[in-house]
Amino acid sequence: MRVLGTGLGLLLLAASFVVGSDLFGTREALFGSAAAPLRASAFSRVVTDSPEAATQRTVLRSQPWWQQVERFRGAAGQTTVAPRIRDDAIQWRMKWNCTSGRFAVATSGAAKPLIEARCPARKTVELVAKPAGPLTITAGGRWQMQVEQQVDVPLTEPPLPAMTAPGASRLSTGRFYRIDQVGTGRVTIYRLPNGRHALRLDDFYVTPNIDLEIRLSPLRAPGTTRQYRSAPAAFVQMLETTTGSMNFMLPKGVDPSRYRSVVLWCQNLLSAYAGATLKPPR
Repeated sequence: MRVLGTGLGLLLLAASFVVGSDLFGTREALFGSAAAPLRASAFSRVVTDSPEAATQRTVLRSQPWWQQVERFRGAAGQTTVAPRIRDDAIQWRMKWNCTSGRFAVATSGAAKPLIEARCPARKTVELVAKPAGPLTITAGGRWQMQVEQQVDVPLTEPPLPAMTAPGASRLSTGRFYRIDQVGTGRVTIYRLPNGRHALRLDDFYVTPNIDLEIRLSPLRAPGTTRQYRSAPAAFVQMLETTTGSMNFMLPKGVDPSRYRSVVLWCQNLLSAYAGATLKPPR
């Protein structure tokens, strides 16, 4: 009996090794691939026809964020529009307002109108299923509508043109390190020709969560949430996208020379996720 038990144990151990190491593709055949599928990155907070979008693909995922697809407007009558929503979008939404009469939005893939309202009105409607065809808009007066899609791909923005324009300068830069969560990539603060300041993240990643904030701290390298909270920090912008390369304007009145680090802060959890010590560029 002991020999049988030993043999069974060795058999289970061998099977665990084969599956765990994916020897001969066993794990993938049994359970499917553990790797996320390749998806095209987003190159703007607004959908563009960038040729890079078709070629740059990644397995990285961000905290889901809203990307503007298109804006539409019109007057009384019937209009047909066809917003270009990604096949891999998590959901999409319409932010609309109308002035008079009735306002309705319908698609051939729905049993009833997606929107049907008496104007004046203003509302946001969120939907999961991608529309099966164009949207038919019927209105009794003037109307506007913004279509957005929620995606979880990285946002890979090019630098702002003003960052390399004559008169611009790099004031400081730093690399992210872990405080409570993972944070990687580079941050650079620029002085723009018009005197404003901008912050850029490059090759950036932070553990995804909602309501993350970019803040400037007077501390050189806070290593814990407690250390970070020991000195007042300045709010810069909300961080809706948690991976990629992106640009942010510093609020007017925030002087970056008074601060020595950038901290990614989660107000909901009262947690400093990651930090980057700011140093003069080489």
